[in-house]
Amino acid sequence: MNDKAIMISSDEQEKRVAILENGLLEEFFLERQGHAHLAGNIYKGKVAQVVKGMEAAFIDVGLEKNGFLHVEEVLSETPGEDYSPLEPVENSGRGQQKAKRPSIDTLLRKGQEVLVQVLKEPFSTKGCRLTSQISLPGRFLVLMPYSKTIGISKKITNDKERARLRSILKEIGIPKDMGCIIRTQAMSKGKVEFGRELRYLLRLWKNIKIKASKHSPPALIHEEFDLVLRTGRDMFGDDITSVIFNSREDYKRVMNFIKTLAPHLKRRLKLHREKIPLFEKYDIERQIEQIFSRQVVLKKGGYIVIEPTEALISIDVNSGKFVDKHHLEETAFYTNLEAANEIARQIRLRDLAGIIMIDFIDMQKSSNQKKIMNVLEKTMENDKAKVNIYPFSPLGVVQIARQRIRKNIESINFQVCPMCNGRGKILSPQTLAIRVLRQIRNFLISNKKRDLSVKVHPLIAMRLLNEDRDAITSLEKKMWVRITVLSDEHLNIEEVRFL
Repeated sequence: MNDKAIMISSDEQEKRVAILENGLLEEFFLERQGHAHLAGNIYKGKVAQVVKGMEAAFIDVGLEKNGFLHVEEVLSETPGEDYSPLEPVENSGRGQQKAKRPSIDTLLRKGQEVLVQVLKEPFSTKGCRLTSQISLPGRFLVLMPYSKTIGISKKITNDKERARLRSILKEIGIPKDMGCIIRTQAMSKGKVEFGRELRYLLRLWKNIKIKASKHSPPALIHEEFDLVLRTGRDMFGDDITSVIFNSREDYKRVMNFIKTLAPHLKRRLKLHREKIPLFEKYDIERQIEQIFSRQVVLKKGGYIVIEPTEALISIDVNSGKFVDKHHLEETAFYTNLEAANEIARQIRLRDLAGIIMIDFIDMQKSSNQKKIMNVLEKTMENDKAKVNIYPFSPLGVVQIARQRIRKNIESINFQVCPMCNGRGKILSPQTLAIRVLRQIRNFLISNKKRDLSVKVHPLIAMRLLNEDRDAITSLEKKMWVRITVLSDEHLNIEEVRFL
């Protein structure tokens, strides 16, 4: 039996979500205090600039950089084919031909007020990507107040199930001037669940409209759920055996949310009460560390090497120790087969996005290439991001285009190393400070002390004594201990010593 669990660990500095299948880390998400999650937020903005040559406008929504609104994301009678940012859908009830869009300067003018939603987080030097085609996601439905489109996730492939879901939508009565998308999690759900969720989403939209009417731009009108509640909404389904929290507050928040939308699942929510930290007990910390490794070793002796670059991400497959000189084709095939499964997992774990090039070991038989493609497509079926996989090129390379919505795990945890001018990377002071705080907490659980001195690198000491001073004070109060942070320039930046 497949045991699939969600572990949610919350500290004062960050919230972490790990999804395990039979104890193996399959997906990992991280959200830090002070690093706002923007995707899904709705703003009342003002047009700062209309650029006809780009067929786009820049919108002031109150962030550091103006958001980018392309003409295809401006409200019109014919929504784009891939309307929902959440998952690929197949639309119904409208023609396949797209109407010719008017020019951006006929739709928007400088100074105009517009209600927009963040599609993609800011990345590198670019501001966030915006849309005026608002969508409000629930567990099973996505309400689209400005569209009459009815859509069903492409991942629901059974024709009878699709017809059943479409008939339920007609029964519950979607407002005539609104559209709706049925999400993958809606499979096997009925009229009761749909009706409950539709009422919730309509109330939410009503509140958004009221708030928007009362505020002048730029203003945040609706803030998307934080990581914990998004996990409860988007990932907690019937296939999840348990959701375990280390925070009573988060446990109660998700419990209240689930009671409203999916009361039958509330028994699967559990609060971790043991002294040993949640992520330590389930061997998650060790697996998280492996996410950042450049090389991933396969069980049979082969390995893959993952190299992110500015333009794309390259993944190289190598046979390593798994070599049979007399059966080279078979060696290549079985190494590639194992690599395909692991690559799909690593793409989700690291949240790799953009153009991904996979250099498999050369195979002579086209039938073997087809089998590798089938495995790769199968293992990426449940990916939440939009993914396109292209067949083997003449050079034996497979190309994947994967949707980018937010910053990946590596960009959050690492910064460019000042010592090597960007040729390598080290963990950021914030990441290391959080790690030290966690180590202090774990040390004090096992060692009863009234006074504890912690010696760290000067950069980490500066971080702990300034930005994280409140966290130190909070830890002192909770653990009944006095903590002294000492600076030692002779220590490695990742080294910690308890005195």
